[in-house]
Amino acid sequence: MITLVFVSVLVASAFISYAVLEVSPALADNIMRFVASARGFTALPPPFDLFKLIFLNNIGHFWNPFRVWVWIPLVGALSLGYELLLNAVLIGGVASLVSITRGPAYAAVGLLPHGVIEIPAFIMEFVALARWHVTTTRLVHEKMGGRSVDRPLLMNGLKDTVVMSVISVLLFAIAAYVESYITPRLLGLA
Repeated sequence: MITLVFVSVLVASAFISYAVLEVSPALADNIMRFVASARGFTALPPPFDLFKLIFLNNIGHFWNPFRVWVWIPLVGALSLGYELLLNAVLIGGVASLVSITRGPAYAAVGLLPHGVIEIPAFIMEFVALARWHVTTTRLVHEKMGGRSVDRPLLMNGLKDTVVMSVISVLLFAIAAYVESYITPRLLGLA
């Protein structure tokens, strides 16, 4: 369900952005001039620095000490769901802008190689958080109701959370590697 919503928002925002930019070529030109001027101030960092930046940013959504509140039931799920939708809108908009200015193949080469790994990593971590939320909520509910905790069920929930989280971190590392070492070469930026 999460994947369907993410992809739907991504596709819808890409089409809307494409339509807006197609109707207003001046807007697309202004955005591209702005991006080009900003690129003159910043260079692509060395691949390992870019890898660290991307990897730490991606896992920071879940493992940043300042964002530990994402592990709080309901609050975390709502904030991460909002963040996934916002990312879908931004990616769709950027993909349509790049498609208009550089062609759809350039946008696909820039997004697909790491995106097919990164999106499942985000979804897997989101599922791990949901599993954590269900497990902890059940634990609190049982304790408050004066019932004994179903220890095997608790341990199974914790194990599922850890396994999915570790797998997602590994997927984030692979996606960051592809995005920092392979994608720039494919786009002719390195």
